[in-house]
Amino acid sequence: MRAVVIDQLGTSQVLRLATLDQPLPGPDDVLVRVQCAGVNPADWKCREGYLEGFLTYRFPFVLGFDMAGTVVAVGEGVTGFTPGMRVFAQSDVGAGNWGSYAEYCCVRQDSVVPIPEGLGFAQAASVPTPALAAWAGLFDDGGLQAGQKVLVHGGAGAVGTFAIQFAKAAGAQVVATCSAGNLGYVEALGCDQAIDYRSQDILAAVKQWSPAGVDLILDCVGCASLPGALDMLCPGGLLVAILTLAEGDAGPDHAAAAQRGLRTAVTYSKMPSGANLARIAALLAEGQVRTPRIQILALAQVARAHDLLQHGGAKAKLVLQVADGD
Repeated sequence: MRAVVIDQLGTSQVLRLATLDQPLPGPDDVLVRVQCAGVNPADWKCREGYLEGFLTYRFPFVLGFDMAGTVVAVGEGVTGFTPGMRVFAQSDVGAGNWGSYAEYCCVRQDSVVPIPEGLGFAQAASVPTPALAAWAGLFDDGGLQAGQKVLVHGGAGAVGTFAIQFAKAAGAQVVATCSAGNLGYVEALGCDQAIDYRSQDILAAVKQWSPAGVDLILDCVGCASLPGALDMLCPGGLLVAILTLAEGDAGPDHAAAAQRGLRTAVTYSKMPSGANLARIAALLAEGQVRTPRIQILALAQVARAHDLLQHGGAKAKLVLQVADGD
């Protein structure tokens, strides 16, 4: 099979196209013919070694957390999946196995979910990691309840796109930060108030919207880009930060929050992830949630995709076209 591999950790220049043996499904595995692979910040961080504390690299190593495609075969003990089914999933790359930048990928069955009707492969590939991170931050770690007020910092990114919609679907009120050019996009997602983080004082704007503060902040940006975050919370409020692993990002100040009777947490998409992804698929099927804006690149353009993400040039969610057609 054709795949993108790395033989060592490094810059985008270590990415190369290669021919590998097609994997075979083991017990509880689903073998997927990958149509499209989503590209996430975790991919370039994995390439550079930021995930060395979480997984063991075995070179040549296939990157890629997100995929959409069709079931080819299943391993012993797998139920509910048959060849030809359209599915999407997070790969097992987080466990040190080959990822989704390949024509075929084996995934544990408890991470695989049927693609909702009407959703194309490219759209489906844009969902798993950002949607699961948003879900974990809001619900698993954030404990979001109907009627609460939420600030989504970084509302125009893929994680923020899902977070705004999930919170609104759960009956929360939402304020979100973004750049001026994305105000209309964020408002169209359903948020109650959009704040231009470049021209507006975020704290003042949040306090004007909710004088008592918000119940929950989901920080999708990190790197201390939300100064005064604790001042935006109501008494007993919670600041949840997406794990970025970026240099200089120490995460929330847990001690300072505790001294003020506030709470903090660091979140990430939990694996295996099929249970939450199935809940997200239901929201997509019902039309309560839509996928982010996407830009599709050929598999051979993977280095460009990584550079765009790593250096801030991406204007939409990037998806690699692994196989022809959708």
